[in-house]
Amino acid sequence: MNKLLSKKLLSRLEGCGGSAKLSGDGRCRFVVPRQKSSYSWDNSQKRGRSRFAVPRLGAAILSVFVMLQPAAGARDGRSVGKNEVERSDSPGALLDSRQIHQGGVTQGTILSGKVVDTDGAPVIGAGIISMQNKAAGTTTDLDGKFSFKVPAGTESVLFSSVGMKDVVYRITPGKTEDITIVMEWESTQLDQVVVTGYAQTTVKRITGSVAVINSDKFEAKAISSVDALMQGEVAGVAVSATSGQPGTQSRIRIRGANNLSGTSQPLWVVDGVPMQSDSPTLSSEQLATGGFDNIFVNGIGNINPNDIESITILKDAAAAAIYGSRAANGVIVVTTKKGEAGRMRISYNNTFTLSIKPQRTLNLMNSAEKLAWEDELWDEFSAEKYKESLEDNTVVYPVVGVVGQIRAGLGNFTRLKGDTNAQNDYIASLRNNDTDWYGLLFRNAFSQGHHLSLSGGSDKNTYYVALGLNDEDGMLIHNKYRRYNINTKMTLKPVDWARIDIGMEAARQESRMPYSSVDPFNYAYFSNPYEKAYNDDGSYAADNTWFTLGYYNGRGVEQVMPKNGFNILRELDSNSSSTKNTNGTFRIQTDFRIAEPLHFVGLVSYSFAGNSTDKIVDKYTYSAFRDRLGSDDRSQTNLYGSISQNRANRNSYVARSHLAFNKTFGKIHTVNVLAGAEVRGSDANTIFTKRYNYDPKTGTTSLPSVSGPQDEWVRQVEKLNGEYFSKTRYASFYASADYYLGKTIVLNASFRTDGSSNFGSNRQFNPTWSAGAAWHLGEEEWIMKAIPMLSHATLRAAYGFTGDVNTSTSHLLVMQYLQQQYRYFGDETFNLGTIPSAPNPDLGWEKTQDAKVGLDFGIWKDRLTVNTEYYYRLSTDVVTSSPVQSTTGFTYVYFNAADIMNNGVEVTVNGKILQTKDWTLGAAVNFAYNFNKVLKYKPVSQSGITSKDRYVEGYPTGAIFSGKYSGIASDTGLYQFRLRPDAQIATATDLNKPDNYRYFLGTTIAPYTGGFNLSASWKQLKLSVSGMFSLGSKTYEKMRYPASYSNTSHSGVSTETVQSQFSDLYGNHLNVEKDRTNRWTPSHTTGVKYPRVYDYYDARYNFSSYNPMDYSIIDAVYLKNNSYVRIKSIILTYSLPSEAVKKLRMRGLSFNISMNNFFTFTGYDGMDPEIPGATYPTTRSVSGGINVEF
Repeated sequence: MNKLLSKKLLSRLEGCGGSAKLSGDGRCRFVVPRQKSSYSWDNSQKRGRSRFAVPRLGAAILSVFVMLQPAAGARDGRSVGKNEVERSDSPGALLDSRQIHQGGVTQGTILSGKVVDTDGAPVIGAGIISMQNKAAGTTTDLDGKFSFKVPAGTESVLFSSVGMKDVVYRITPGKTEDITIVMEWESTQLDQVVVTGYAQTTVKRITGSVAVINSDKFEAKAISSVDALMQGEVAGVAVSATSGQPGTQSRIRIRGANNLSGTSQPLWVVDGVPMQSDSPTLSSEQLATGGFDNIFVNGIGNINPNDIESITILKDAAAAAIYGSRAANGVIVVTTKKGEAGRMRISYNNTFTLSIKPQRTLNLMNSAEKLAWEDELWDEFSAEKYKESLEDNTVVYPVVGVVGQIRAGLGNFTRLKGDTNAQNDYIASLRNNDTDWYGLLFRNAFSQGHHLSLSGGSDKNTYYVALGLNDEDGMLIHNKYRRYNINTKMTLKPVDWARIDIGMEAARQESRMPYSSVDPFNYAYFSNPYEKAYNDDGSYAADNTWFTLGYYNGRGVEQVMPKNGFNILRELDSNSSSTKNTNGTFRIQTDFRIAEPLHFVGLVSYSFAGNSTDKIVDKYTYSAFRDRLGSDDRSQTNLYGSISQNRANRNSYVARSHLAFNKTFGKIHTVNVLAGAEVRGSDANTIFTKRYNYDPKTGTTSLPSVSGPQDEWVRQVEKLNGEYFSKTRYASFYASADYYLGKTIVLNASFRTDGSSNFGSNRQFNPTWSAGAAWHLGEEEWIMKAIPMLSHATLRAAYGFTGDVNTSTSHLLVMQYLQQQYRYFGDETFNLGTIPSAPNPDLGWEKTQDAKVGLDFGIWKDRLTVNTEYYYRLSTDVVTSSPVQSTTGFTYVYFNAADIMNNGVEVTVNGKILQTKDWTLGAAVNFAYNFNKVLKYKPVSQSGITSKDRYVEGYPTGAIFSGKYSGIASDTGLYQFRLRPDAQIATATDLNKPDNYRYFLGTTIAPYTGGFNLSASWKQLKLSVSGMFSLGSKTYEKMRYPASYSNTSHSGVSTETVQSQFSDLYGNHLNVEKDRTNRWTPSHTTGVKYPRVYDYYDARYNFSSYNPMDYSIIDAVYLKNNSYVRIKSIILTYSLPSEAVKKLRMRGLSFNISMNNFFTFTGYDGMDPEIPGATYPTTRSVSGGINVEF
């Protein structure tokens, strides 16, 4: 078989033959009948390495494999070439995206001929099938020839082959003759288009680290945000949700964290325009909007994913250095769809989603169990002292839970004091109150998305217009998010040397979130189940335990509570935080060909954003009672609400232009050079105000009735209003140069210098540069002979510098006023201010140097491709606060004083496992390991490492330092922690020092991340499974200590050193896990899960001299590994066959259903390992959708 195959191929290459003619340059040229276009191969080289020549053993195996394959069925492809596609206005025209050839064979006769590739090499084993009768078909032989008896009624024939683009041959009446079908190879990874924002190229022509996500990767996904589309798709790009709340943005880290501000967010570029933040973000002190005030921070939330053509991630300096001092965290380039020449295309798709409300994960007590547990604690810790207090009112006793209040006759239970039978009866009645707070506060939420686009045009102009609507209900009651989009693009080609692109997109986002000073997720998780939501008459029932711990235990904590008490449903029903955001961008980009190799490219864009937020607090709520002015006497009868409003606007612009030169010299030397300049800036202003006694019906406000001087109230209210503005300016100069030696060697270099008004006058400009080289091993004949299974291989190396702007600091002297903080001098009231840091004219850019080496290769005609890369990143001059002498008047000053290192490995593997007539199966997996270390850092505190000091030289930026838990001591019932090997123990008090117990226990940032995809199809049915994983991170899971979530959960005494974890008696005031009763007692000292319970303030327990009591050590008992593997989506799509679509006079029709976030594999037992804690988790949902094209 091998000899036969080699002989046949050689004969074709040596003798051209058939209708081909040998041209003067040694190339065989075929003329395809009725095509009026020619195809050729290089005959002078006498080899078909990239055409069809294969190794001996591989050739034999492959030839048998393709000969045995059945004819491939219809698969979607992309039309290529300017002469292949035939369009028709007739109802019966086949309007799909394959190559369509017009033939001349009568129906019901024999169709014969040959199939070759674009270089004239025969295509062996190509499938040939009738589109109207798929049971009829054949394959080509070793010469690429075929003979096919066409069934009656056949209108078109499909030619297909593994790794090649499908060709549809349309049959029309005419004479019978042999035909030649030319098939093109499918684009390889090296042919993939890369859009950098400044230029468009291919993977083959770049040396940097680039990943491209095309729109087909996220088709049918029920995701309304752009950032979530990237989750698990690209090695080294870690995308994690920050909240399951509709409209919130994800946290994105590209190749680790390289600053100390905690952001490390990449630069977003949309159609060449860098995105500015949509609106200034106020501090929580200035505007508390229930966590919704930063929902539109990065400006990317206004883009509808249905408008996206591709997402390109620039991960290293060689790829991103052209963006200079904004690219240290990577660059994400979003390219939106545009029109194509031809008849108008109309596309409509919708998605309907049902999100499943969250559930508790810990096994908490029900009402009967919790009441019994509280009774047990009362008998052990309080009953005896309570009796003593009746005789001596100086005796104090702990009051825990509602049982403690009932037994002591406190609060709403004074009528039961001293009546044990009545107390027991009341406690028994509470056992029937098993309130499902999750069922009351959360809901199954419905969402829908609609997208309509129109596109088309001619050779002179094209257009694209799209409208989008996303309407999402949150799982929390009254939570709502809505987004409207419009996106328009037009391309004009008035003359052959000019191209003008005009684009405009605008969006409006609206959100409503119920507001409460108590987090509803915390409340639903930890509130006592015996608390009622409503009284018998339907009114809101007051919670007797959530805020009463500190008050009833006499620790000097004032109970601030309205007369009607606290009820979480009243808070959520009556209070709201609403945000509206309107933004848009208008841009014009030009490309003028000055001379054949020289182009002038310019871009001008203008963006605007307006944000308004209204927080309304009803006067009958606990939130209003806590929100009153400091001079209020806190009377329970003095009720008034408030409205807090924020109005922010931002205007920004970008203008740049460059000259681009591209020319090939001597057929093998190609040079591509561009050089230009850019200016950009933004102006933002914010007005905020707070007014009391707000009437939502009339929209009016007034000063409430007060007991103190009226003018004092006026002065304080005036301080609640203010305005601030910001202005930034940048100027940049940039250049890049590329050199290509034939098809084998690529050299890239870029340079940019940026100046910014954000920094001191001494360090305003920062030059950045990069250089890289690529060697395409697959173009070397000697390598291909040595490794015959290889289809392509590329070795890349690059080095460069990028930068970053730390916007959380300023080089100027800044004074901030503090709201509701005053100093009184006689009759005068002065608002207090603070100067956070001293000015520093030397404050400058953060710099990152980046080096990498990578190897990409494919085998078996790219049936398996592998991309590997190692990188090293060193970030220097990282901005941090450093301590200064107190004589300066400042505590600290911001300096460029820290260094951070990241290095790691990334691997991506793609495989086409199966590809036959009806079946396809493919898989992909990507993996990344990042090693992060702080090389230089000088903390503000000089007292050593604490649990909150996560930046320590020699450790990761998210380092965790705590104790190593070693069990419960059988003699004392307390936690035990392992001493450090270097612990200095000279006296008994040294056993109390935290530094003698502190270990490095891990990091909050996962070092191992990645994702996976599996796709399978059978005829028109397609199944897609995508997932992601995050491994090696840890978190403090304080959900296991529920009382810490109450505002007054602790005793209120902060000066005492105690073990404040599971041993805390007062930690049982709110609901706890069922197995909490498995605790140490004098009669139960071994095999216990929890330590002894004790009252911190009882003198008989004096352990503080013999055990580590610092919370940073004892918090280790909460430390959990939150590694996880999650299947993000399972999507089933059905596309109607082309025959059915044709009858409906459509271009395409498909339906899809999906399951999202249903399966998570983890050892973490909290609600969501991706978003730890009792907070808004990632939503589980079921979706369905339809896509129609005309």
